[in-house]
Amino acid sequence: MAGNEKRTRLTRVEQKKATRRKLIRTTIAIIAAEGLSRVTLPKVAKQAGLSRGICNFHFKTKDQLLLETFQTVYREHERAWKDALSDQHVPPVRRLKRFIRVLLLPPVADFEKVAVWLAFWGEAANRQTYLDLCTAMDKAFENGVAAVLGEIGPPLAGGSGMDMGAIAVALTGMIDGFWVQYLIAPGRLSPEHAISACFAYLSRFYPEFGKADRA
Repeated sequence: MAGNEKRTRLTRVEQKKATRRKLIRTTIAIIAAEGLSRVTLPKVAKQAGLSRGICNFHFKTKDQLLLETFQTVYREHERAWKDALSDQHVPPVRRLKRFIRVLLLPPVADFEKVAVWLAFWGEAANRQTYLDLCTAMDKAFENGVAAVLGEIGPPLAGGSGMDMGAIAVALTGMIDGFWVQYLIAPGRLSPEHAISACFAYLSRFYPEFGKADRA
């Protein structure tokens, strides 16, 4: 009997988690289609097929819902790029190529995720919490790239005098710019061309990025 009660409690916990995930996924879809300003708790509840009461049980305010939505996208993004860089059995050049591909191809760079990122970036100047998350992400991102570049070795002397930190910042700036292109001019630049452009940029400092491999 006790075992059955425990299983019931666990099931309820999982149901709550599933409902929360559904509300967040619905919020992502609304932000991508209509923008942050059009998100309301009643709209999220309706589109998720849930009652307003259930929505309010999980999220008391719109700001709470938006923050958790941003944190969810942030964590998914962080997990994807860290996984791409973390396998020490893979040579660093291949790891960094994998990192670039992960960030410029779906599921990380699908329309909804990119639209949500840009929406929150646009609000970051006015919301300290969003700004803190964006800043933390950028620093971790750049430090991760610079660390892998450090494994490869020093950049070529003719590379405009840029150190590994500056090369990493410029690379992440390119990726951000390609995300903007994906959103405002879909189809204008293919993901494969965006990836090739990043490789070409890095090959100026590290010729290994100009060589084909299976990364």
